Amino acid sequence: MTNKRTYALLLAAILAGMAVPAAAEDAEDAASSQADAAAADKLQDNMMTDLPPVDRAGTIALADEGILYPPSSGSSIIRDTTAKKAEEKPKTKTKMKDGKPVQDTGISKENPMYVTADYMRYNDTTGDVDALGKVDIRHMMDTYQTEYLYGNMITKKYVIPGELTWTNPQTNLKAQRGEYDAEKGIGKFEGLTGWQQGTYYYQGSDGIYDRNANKMIVNNGYFTTRHAVAKVPDYRIEADSIDIYPGDHYTAHEVKLMAKNTILLTLSSYTGSLKDNSGEIGLWSLIPRPVFDSDNGMGLHNSLVIPINEDPDSTVYMENRWYTKSGYKPDIGIKYRVPVGTFRLHYAEEESTTNDDGGIWVKKKPSLEFDTNHFYLFKSRFYVGASGEIGKWDEERNGRDVDGNYKGYELYISGDPWHLGKFMNFGWKAGYAKDYYGYSNNIRRNSYYSMGLSGHYKIFDGWIGYTDRDLKGYTPYYYDSYSSEKPVDAGFRIQATSMDAFSLSWSVDTVNGILNHRYWTYYRDMHSFYAWIRYDDIEKETKFMIMPKDFKF
Repeated sequence: MTNKRTYALLLAAILAGMAVPAAAEDAEDAASSQADAAAADKLQDNMMTDLPPVDRAGTIALADEGILYPPSSGSSIIRDTTAKKAEEKPKTKTKMKDGKPVQDTGISKENPMYVTADYMRYNDTTGDVDALGKVDIRHMMDTYQTEYLYGNMITKKYVIPGELTWTNPQTNLKAQRGEYDAEKGIGKFEGLTGWQQGTYYYQGSDGIYDRNANKMIVNNGYFTTRHAVAKVPDYRIEADSIDIYPGDHYTAHEVKLMAKNTILLTLSSYTGSLKDNSGEIGLWSLIPRPVFDSDNGMGLHNSLVIPINEDPDSTVYMENRWYTKSGYKPDIGIKYRVPVGTFRLHYAEEESTTNDDGGIWVKKKPSLEFDTNHFYLFKSRFYVGASGEIGKWDEERNGRDVDGNYKGYELYISGDPWHLGKFMNFGWKAGYAKDYYGYSNNIRRNSYYSMGLSGHYKIFDGWIGYTDRDLKGYTPYYYDSYSSEKPVDAGFRIQATSMDAFSLSWSVDTVNGILNHRYWTYYRDMHSFYAWIRYDDIEKETKFMIMPKDFKF
């Protein structure tokens, strides 16, 4: 039996209304409208039209501007004529919001929806519709899969009584049952689990997705990160409800921070970021992590980042470091992200990263710092960047107190690694830095470049790198002095088991040929953390640290 062209199931809205905004896919060819109209004239009112089962290619229907077109008699797929029709009509105006163009994610000729099922049927009087068998729904970058779907085109309400999945580049959700109200653009789920951006995992008894607000609410569940997922996650945020705004932020209400089955903290609410490169915004960073090094002694690290007014680009943070030898070393301040980079105003006690002696700390009271993003040059692999700081430094070491104003900046150019064959990579960086010291009214200039090779083959990793610094002037602080101006660093690593690895590395000062360091390191994979212990048999020093895989501190 043929099918009526006004097989007007707004199945275009089924679950497509739950789509997260994404880039549109190209439409396939649609059927001749004249053939469809002729077939529709033969259909009598109040008659259920069945689409017969077909092979696994499926019965494919095309949803265009809210109308679902079934295949014409004897055809397994509709051919697209929407491109031809579009030429006959003037282009629609671009949608605007707050003066900016907004992508149209609804069903349209430009963004059609495809439905594939083993069996479909529709009653054009009551509006009832069914799709059975292996049902696949595709709209733009979203894909929905289930075994059975039913609903009504008049009430615009639809039900998936069994298991369903919803995937797109940001979301991967599974639920035991789903409902969708196309009029309100709201979907409801029961027994749901899901992923955001492949990094954040959530689970809840039920949930709601509001397409218009691009907001998912997960009730009576928890939220964690990828490597912590287990039968009992290593750490998680349990909450009465979690509001998830894909690609932006989440807010959890009535929160418990859990480490396995232990409650570490309770809060009325907490907001974290889901934006790229912002893994430091997570309540789980409060979990203390043990460290040890010969200069500072045993220690514990943790941190807390709190968005201001639920804006993940504006945050108040506190990083805590406690040591048995060095005492308490805080870093407290405000971070503000802008499109070109990040500002940070803070009071901090920071350990030197340029002097290898260890245990060298400076107080920044306060310091204003700025780091730019990487700006790629003319769509090439090369990028430039900059950083700067202005503040007051205070260093007490060996009975000597150096206290004064400081300002400095750095400009650099680099690029994405070059792949040399299948196993090797080449990286490089060049830059210029200038430091102004109020303590001695001195200026130091640093022109530098570095280059290195790294490789991986089966269980082996290797690397070698060289840095050349041309320093003019001097610093009155041990904190930002360099142990070696022209070092060569080399080493190799063996992945002995899936959980254990060993490495041996060297650092040589090429100015005088002295071997500065020889590091023996053991690594252990601890599910959601890495642990490593390193011994320097030149300096006779040991360092131990546990590092999280999915967040920063």
